Amino acid sequence: MTITTTGFQLHPWQRDAVRAWVAGTDQTPYRGTFEIVTGGGKTLIALACLAEASRRDNDLRAAIVVPTEALARQWRDNIVARTSLTEADVGLLGAGGKATFKTARVVVAVLNTASSKLPALAASAGPLMLIVDECHRAGAPKFRKVLDTPAVYRLGLSATPDREELNDEGELLTYDEQAVGQALGSIVYRFTLKDARLSGWLPEFTLHHHGVALSPDEQRRYDAVSRRVDEAGDELRSMGIETARARSLASSRHEAGAVARRWVQLTAQRKDLLYRAHERQRVARQIVEEVFADGERHRVILFHERVDEAVRLFEELREELTAAELDHGILAPVRVELEHSKLADKRRRAALAAFSSGEAPVLVSVKSLVEGIDVPEADTGVSVASTSSVRQRVQALGRVLRRVVDDDGASKSSTMHLIYVEGTVDDLIYAKADWSDLTGEDANRYWKWRFESAIAEPQEAPPRTPLPTEEQVWAALGERMPEDVIPWPGVLTGQEYSVKTNGVVNNAFGSQIVNPQDVAEMVARVRGREGGRFRVTPEYLLVLVWEWGDPGQFVLVGRLREPFRALSEEATKTKFDVTALRPGQDYPGPGDKTQGSYKVSQRGGGQISRAVRGGAEFAFVDGSGDPSGEGNARRVLEAWEAMDRGFARFSVNNLGHAWTEGTGGRVFVADVTGGFSWPKERE
Repeated sequence: MTITTTGFQLHPWQRDAVRAWVAGTDQTPYRGTFEIVTGGGKTLIALACLAEASRRDNDLRAAIVVPTEALARQWRDNIVARTSLTEADVGLLGAGGKATFKTARVVVAVLNTASSKLPALAASAGPLMLIVDECHRAGAPKFRKVLDTPAVYRLGLSATPDREELNDEGELLTYDEQAVGQALGSIVYRFTLKDARLSGWLPEFTLHHHGVALSPDEQRRYDAVSRRVDEAGDELRSMGIETARARSLASSRHEAGAVARRWVQLTAQRKDLLYRAHERQRVARQIVEEVFADGERHRVILFHERVDEAVRLFEELREELTAAELDHGILAPVRVELEHSKLADKRRRAALAAFSSGEAPVLVSVKSLVEGIDVPEADTGVSVASTSSVRQRVQALGRVLRRVVDDDGASKSSTMHLIYVEGTVDDLIYAKADWSDLTGEDANRYWKWRFESAIAEPQEAPPRTPLPTEEQVWAALGERMPEDVIPWPGVLTGQEYSVKTNGVVNNAFGSQIVNPQDVAEMVARVRGREGGRFRVTPEYLLVLVWEWGDPGQFVLVGRLREPFRALSEEATKTKFDVTALRPGQDYPGPGDKTQGSYKVSQRGGGQISRAVRGGAEFAFVDGSGDPSGEGNARRVLEAWEAMDRGFARFSVNNLGHAWTEGTGGRVFVADVTGGFSWPKERE
């Protein structure tokens, strides 16, 4: 039986999205990811895609993967209400359910359960459509197995599908290269917050940005932990690693891993201190009280990052609003509900139901409502505490700025309050995004709350002004490289690399770049000497180099012709015949240095040395050492001569092969199985 939709019509842009998914990606139809702003109707668009796939396969089944139990139940209800499927056709896997494709045509699965059970359940399901809601979550290593679910039709949904993900060589991956993008298909349609504003999709809204202050004691503790964060950051940078890479490095076994972990732990301590700032709670309560003081019927949802702080806020609001008519001019008591992941499932559902019906006009939530759950009744949102992620702020906005009309057909107006701690890293979010550009110049109001003040002071502008994005800088340059080196005027972005004096380029993980292009010359142009560190921007591959001075600055020196490619260790696992290799040829073997790294000096017509305590020692080649070891040394020196003395250092890997770094990858020197003969070994 073909699945059909009912009770709704898609808007033109939503129909375009469906057509883009049907056309697919990589010459594969019915495949791809939607990047659609929260509140853009992703669920309805996905159901329309399901109906399209069902027209092609009448007996189609579907697996819908969601991050939370509440979202699983919401999807089930929407499927029953918006398609020809009945309650008997839709089952839950997780969220109290154990559905299979033998008992249900559509299985809505919670991500943590789906990652372990869904691939096996789907193996014998027949033609299947896999829909992954909030698909950026599925990219986490512990959930990634869900992407192995066998399915002919694949759809990813997210307001922000991109997640920072690196390959084995440490190169930043694009969405198309990431696990989620590979499994579900690249982004086939985008509809951003800015698109929604420009198209008139969003309701009329106002954003109030509230800067609050730390208490004197909180400020002292903040300053102390910030000093420790700065020290850890300086240590990372001394290793050639920007702090933006710290989270990716924290779980690695690389040398910088311990420092990166310390930096991550310290920044978490600082963030926790800011989340618990006393003034957040006080100002949030005052905002809510002022909302209800006009006597109108409102629905207010408050977002927090910490369960214990949300519970405290809930208790304080409940106490104040229940007796609010006595002190705050509110005409009647206001019921407050609490929703977070540590509450019993029954309690959470009851809280959402009470908010939806209007029995509880105020709902305090923790994280879980940021992703997915529909609360179209909310007309006021208060982000009491949030991560520094622009993505999370956009998601919170989408919970409130939804396209909803009243009984007269008029679109509702909405208000969002964003609370941040002024003068701390909490206000850095305003340097990351131009909120006027995202939401419209007239939509934003800025306020400053002095410590324990009852009245906010209006401000003319946000606390920080964002630097131009890479895209904006490139447009300002007329999409062409300037003839001269110029200061970089935009936000600093992209991965850091280093180039050695011999022109070899490595990324922050030490992996060699096989197509360095002309960066050695670009870096030398600024530094006045060979070698040094530089950055490459992700979109337009612009090369940025630090220019020392007072003050120093990054400068734009050039542009790559193509993205860097790191030398893959996977390729080195292929068998090869070392006897067929000649000195100077590309070396296909592993790049480890298990058996040491050595220098070749000009001394005496060429000598091999290694570092020892107190200096260096030289490998025997004069007949006084082990014959086998001396033979290996002579082979290296012969290769050095054959290669026009073109290298000064080489390494020996676990196979006993000597290799050196060429500008385009590893270069074979000689087979030196058994090693060299050294003076120390004879003592």
